[in-house]
Amino acid sequence: MKEITDQQRNCKHEAFQARVNVNRFEDTGLFMADVTVSCARCDLPFRFVGLEAGINFAQPLTSIDGLELHAPIEPETETQLRMAAHFTMPAIISGRH
Repeated sequence: MKEITDQQRNCKHEAFQARVNVNRFEDTGLFMADVTVSCARCDLPFRFVGLEAGINFAQPLTSIDGLELHAPIEPETETQLRMAAHFTMPAIISGRH
């Protein structure tokens, strides 16, 4: 982990930038989006929380440090994962927003 600068420590992190790299795995028909997010003002990386580390074509996981999301993706016309999709709302966590 890089040392955090005073600028990063004092930043309110109000603007963001994201980088997405899409990988196509030859002869498999599978795709993976690798995503990183950082503050656009101070360049501090953001960590993805609540996910395990690794790579899996059935669910999103993160890099070992949590700074990169590995999310399986598919063309909209595919039905492999679409049928398994569902939506849930998290409970409000006290002190977090």
